[in-house]
Amino acid sequence: MNRRQFLFNSLTTMVAWSWSQWSRADAATPAMEHRMDMSKMVMPEAETPMVNGASIELNQLISGEPLKALTPMTLTAGAADIYIKPSEQVWQKNGTATHTWSYQAEGGPLIEVMEGDQVAFTAHNELTENTTIHWHGIDVPSDQDGHPHMPIEPNSKRTYAFTIPEQSAGTYWYHPHPHQRTSFQAAQGLAAPIIIRSKNDPLSALGLAEHLLFFTAPQLDDKGQIAPISMSEQMNGRVGSMVLVNGQLNPVLSVAPNTMLRLRLVNATNARYLRLSFGKTAMVQIASDGGLLEAPLAPQTELLLAPAERAEVCVIITEAATLQALPYDKGWMDGGMGWKDPMQATLDLLQVKVAGDPVKTPTLPAQLRSIKKLGEPKTTRQFILSENMAMSMASGKHSMTMDFLINGKTFDMQRVDFTNKVGEVELWEIVNNTDMDHPFHIHGSQFQVLEIEENGNVMPYPYLAWKDTINTKAGQAVRIKIAQSQAGLRMYHCHVLEHEDLGMMGQFEVKA
Repeated sequence: MNRRQFLFNSLTTMVAWSWSQWSRADAATPAMEHRMDMSKMVMPEAETPMVNGASIELNQLISGEPLKALTPMTLTAGAADIYIKPSEQVWQKNGTATHTWSYQAEGGPLIEVMEGDQVAFTAHNELTENTTIHWHGIDVPSDQDGHPHMPIEPNSKRTYAFTIPEQSAGTYWYHPHPHQRTSFQAAQGLAAPIIIRSKNDPLSALGLAEHLLFFTAPQLDDKGQIAPISMSEQMNGRVGSMVLVNGQLNPVLSVAPNTMLRLRLVNATNARYLRLSFGKTAMVQIASDGGLLEAPLAPQTELLLAPAERAEVCVIITEAATLQALPYDKGWMDGGMGWKDPMQATLDLLQVKVAGDPVKTPTLPAQLRSIKKLGEPKTTRQFILSENMAMSMASGKHSMTMDFLINGKTFDMQRVDFTNKVGEVELWEIVNNTDMDHPFHIHGSQFQVLEIEENGNVMPYPYLAWKDTINTKAGQAVRIKIAQSQAGLRMYHCHVLEHEDLGMMGQFEVKA
C-alpha cells in the first residue's frame, strides 16, 4: 500500500467515524464539537461524497452520430454578448435532459477571430454565484484576463475588451476562473473554444479538411445528471465518466480516401489526461498551445495532451480509423478495495470512416514559421509543487486538511508572491515533489520549454514552441523561459482545476 492509498483509506475511515459520532452526539452537545475542518476544501454541494457513486451506463447515451462542427459566434463590429446561464443537454437515448451550465451567444459558443482584431465580449452572469471568463493562453491586459480578482456578480455584466495579439494564431479556449469555484463551474459545462486565424497561414492553400475536436469529460450519476465533485475527485481531479468530442459521445467523421485532416485538439477537461492515438495511423504535430511550430514534427502514433493543453495535428486517412484515449497513469490516491483507476480504460473518441473517390494528398511545407528564442534570463525562480493531506484530533475535535501548495504556500488573494518587469526574460524551474502529474499554467505571455529533468537525467525539450501549459510528472523538474509583455497582476497554477481551487496557485505583479 503506497502513501497516497494509506492516506486516502485513513481519511475515509476518519470521515465515516466522524459522521457517525456526529449523528450519535447528545442533543445537548453542540454539533460543532464533532466536525471536520473543511475550510481548506472546496465544497460544491451541501454534502460532498467521499467517492463517486454509480454512473449511467454508456449504452444508455446517444453515440455514433455525425460529428457536429461548432458554429462560430456572430460578432458585430468585433463585439458579441455571451450569456452565462443554466442550460440543458440531451445525451440520453430516452430524451432525458442533463442540467448543465453553458456559454450562450448568437451562433456560438466557438469564438473565431483574426490576429489584430479588436474585440469586446460582454458577459452576462445569469447564474446565482460569481463567475469570470478567462481567455486561456491569450496575452490580454491584466484587467481583461478574467482572473479571480475580477468577479462578475449574479445578474450583472462585464465587458472584456482587448486586441488579439499579432503572431498569436492558434487554438485557445475560455473558461471560468472565480476564487475556489473554478472546478465546480467547469464541471457544470463552462468551457468553450477560440480559434485565432492567421493573416498568413502557410497551410491555407493546401485545402486541408480542418476540424476542431473540443474534449470535455462530464461525470454523470446514475440518473444522467452532473454528479457533485467528490472528495476523491478533489484530491485526484475530476476525470469524468466519459469523454465527449464537441459535446458528442464517439461521433463519426466521414472523409474521402487519402484526405489529410488538420485537427485542432483542445483538452478542456478538469483533470483528464488524453493519450491520443489513431492506432497505426500516424499523426504529424504542426502546432502547440501558442500556434504553429517552426516545422512539422516527425510522424508519431501517440500524443499526450494534459488538461488545458492544445495541439494541431495532420493525419492522412487512407482507411477507417478510430481516435482513442489510451491508458495513462498520472498518479492516483486510490479509493481502496474494488477501486479502479478510471484512466486505465481505453476510450473510443472519434470514428473516422472513408467513403467516395480517393483524393490527392497534399504535402506539408518543410517550414511553418520562425520562432525567436528568448534571450538570456536575468532572474531564476523555482516553484516547488507539494501536497499536504493531514488528519488530526485535538480537544475532542476531529479535523482534516487537504492542501496543494506551491513553495509551501496555498493561494492567498491578498498576497503577491513576487514582482518582475515587463520584457525581462526569466528562467523558471517547476519542481514536482508530489506523487502525481500537475499541468502548470501561466497567465499572460507564453513561454518556451527548455528541458525536463527526471532521475538526474536532463532531456532537452524536443522542439521550440510557444506554450502556456506544461505537464510536470511526479519527480520531474521542468525549466522554461518566459518574458511578460504587459504590466499587471498575473496568475500561475496547476490546471487540474480541483488542485487550483485547493491552493496550488500563486500570483505575481508585472511592473512596467
